[in-house]
Amino acid sequence: MIFQLYLLTLCGLADCCIIKNIDTFIEKLSVAVSVLGVTCKVTNLTLRRNEIIGLTEMLLKDICIPRNDCEVDIQQRFDRSAKRITIWCEILNESAVFFATVAQFSYFIRTRTLPLFDWTPYDVSSTIAFWVTMFQQTIALILCANASVAHETLISGFLIQTCAQLDILCHRARTLPDSLREAWKCSNSKDDFKARERRLIRELIYHQLYVYRFADRVNAVFTLMICLQFTVSSIVLCLSIYKMLAKSLLSMEFAWCLSYLGSMLMQIFLYCWYGNEVTLKSTEIGSAIYEMDWSVLPADLMKTLLMIITRSKKPIKITSGNIITLSNESFMKIIKISYSAYNVLQRS
Repeated sequence: MIFQLYLLTLCGLADCCIIKNIDTFIEKLSVAVSVLGVTCKVTNLTLRRNEIIGLTEMLLKDICIPRNDCEVDIQQRFDRSAKRITIWCEILNESAVFFATVAQFSYFIRTRTLPLFDWTPYDVSSTIAFWVTMFQQTIALILCANASVAHETLISGFLIQTCAQLDILCHRARTLPDSLREAWKCSNSKDDFKARERRLIRELIYHQLYVYRFADRVNAVFTLMICLQFTVSSIVLCLSIYKMLAKSLLSMEFAWCLSYLGSMLMQIFLYCWYGNEVTLKSTEIGSAIYEMDWSVLPADLMKTLLMIITRSKKPIKITSGNIITLSNESFMKIIKISYSAYNVLQRS
């Protein structure tokens, strides 16, 4: 698979270098940049395989496992969200592949042109070589689309799981008085109750720090890819809009440009939306503590809870080199930058 992606990237970049027509150059460049981005993402996943496995193992620790029906419902709600996103991303990407290749096979055969890039490292003048290359580019684009879905939903999935853990943490904070009452009923003595009380509050503090550490590790593993995605999306969005307006509204090429644009928008939107959700939910921890029944809490326990409240005032932010922050505002900035770049292209 990696070889196919590297070969497609090579053909795309070489094709862009030899094209002299500006419209054709923009059309090829928008795809080549995206393919290059996916190749870098797959390479990053390969190089950071052990770190990614480590992230999944962090979510399997006892502190992260749901302990009652309410926590199971919270976890399942976020799991269903991750599943829906994966399905919709797959549909969107595969529709783009369909309109780019399969839907235009008759045109490619009639005009004897390749689906994506005209440059190849070998001669395609013979019929067999042409057919093999046409199917090779189609398969490579399918692999590229699936790899892109896997990468984007992996990062989004980790962000969703961070949100799930923050929601579970808030639930545990709100129900702390109930847990203390249950601990009192099960205690044999006052010292036994104090020990149970300390364990409950220690687990709450540890869980908060653990989720923050998990988010930091997710950020560290994917920080370069976040920056790459923002760069690629900004370029592809403006080029795709420029390209789309030059196509006939009912043509397959327009459908291909539209689905491709939608796919790129979905990728960057997922990053920004769930990065923003992580930030918002990390600020809710303090509110969850304020919502609990303070009347049953001893004074020393209240002072300990202030540590959690203080930490929650500094929310989690998913960034790339402290330059790009995943948020809804960042998504709108990408749209504005792409539109500005499109206007420059249109005037030139």
